[in-house]
Amino acid sequence: MTDNNEQYTLGYGPAATAMMAGRTAEGHAAFFVSHLQPGMKVLDCGCGPGSVTLGFATIVAPGEAVGSDLEESQLEVGRKAAAQRGIGNASFEIADAYQLPFADESFDAVFISAVLGNLREPARGLREAYRVLKAGGVIGVKEFDHSGDLVHPLDDDLAAGLELYNRLRRHNGHDPESGRKVLSLLEECGFRNASLRATYETFTSTAVLTQFGGLYATLISEAFATPLQKLGWATAAEMDRVVQSWRNFAKQPGAVYALTWCEGLAWK
Repeated sequence: MTDNNEQYTLGYGPAATAMMAGRTAEGHAAFFVSHLQPGMKVLDCGCGPGSVTLGFATIVAPGEAVGSDLEESQLEVGRKAAAQRGIGNASFEIADAYQLPFADESFDAVFISAVLGNLREPARGLREAYRVLKAGGVIGVKEFDHSGDLVHPLDDDLAAGLELYNRLRRHNGHDPESGRKVLSLLEECGFRNASLRATYETFTSTAVLTQFGGLYATLISEAFATPLQKLGWATAAEMDRVVQSWRNFAKQPGAVYALTWCEGLAWK
């Protein structure tokens, strides 16, 4: 991420970290990993707790995977996991997405997930990725697009909570519909042979939805409730109802939550 007047909407609390740490290279970055080979040097820009970075390191060994993020606490999670798993070819560095501390053409591949939609100037961040990518190198960009999300059944409290979340994102200068814009951003920043596809991350079983709903409810209390109340957009009672609706979501007949992701591939 970046510290250039940016405000990360999700924050870096336990719920946000747990949500990001559940992602793997094989799952979250499946569209990208088929383009990786042993010996490559890969940058995971905005790596969070580093679970995807460590997957890249295993795939490109004896090459190198570098995870970069602005938040030191996230990088430390990645370092500890690497040590516990004995992964020696992964490193984690503090980095501003607008000013990456790497030389031109340093990496064979770059991966960016859920970052551009959290930047006020996504093209500026993407141009930095272009700069550090070698000629002929591949970039994978994965971005959410919340206008495509599916939630059923959607009661009034859940609907209000989702609208408040998107409103807060926009207030922070971020784009809830960033995914659909990835292809145009890649082309604008000079990448070639760019392509885009949309996918769903789907949650349906009671056990999975119970875990997801509980985690999301905690995330609301952890990251969203206080800012929304300070802005005067919601009361404490209203936020409590949103939290409770997410905790009850898995109990609803036929409940489904599908998160929309857009996956872009391109080359330099």
